[in-house]
Amino acid sequence: MDEERGKDVITVYTDGASSGNPGPAGLGVVLIYRAHRKEISRALGVATNNVAELTAVKVALETIRNRKLPVRIHTDSTYVIGVLAGGWKAKENLDLIAEIRALITNFASVEFVKVPAHAGVTENERADELARLGAAQSAA
Repeated sequence: MDEERGKDVITVYTDGASSGNPGPAGLGVVLIYRAHRKEISRALGVATNNVAELTAVKVALETIRNRKLPVRIHTDSTYVIGVLAGGWKAKENLDLIAEIRALITNFASVEFVKVPAHAGVTENERADELARLGAAQSAA
């Protein structure tokens, strides 16, 4: 969020999109650190929305080079928050969740923040746009 700009925290917004669930899927990531910004849009082929959401988090973590800084991941996915930070026992996507949990152990601090979907949170809206672009590429 805007109040985080300029602080020693890497701010991340992630989103996944799937048309059909499963269907053509994509991910969107916005990474912000001080004045630096990186946006990622990627086609995932055919996948579920939950796989797209999780893969967005994985790609974000893999992209971050400085793992000593705290990372704050904003997502509108209740599923992501639940399986990665909320103690939910996952029944599906176990390998992907294990990969993300292993990545998280390489960081000093990773915090997940739930943001409302489609509520005008600028960077979350951008991550959604990037995810939909990726899904459109998967459908092409």
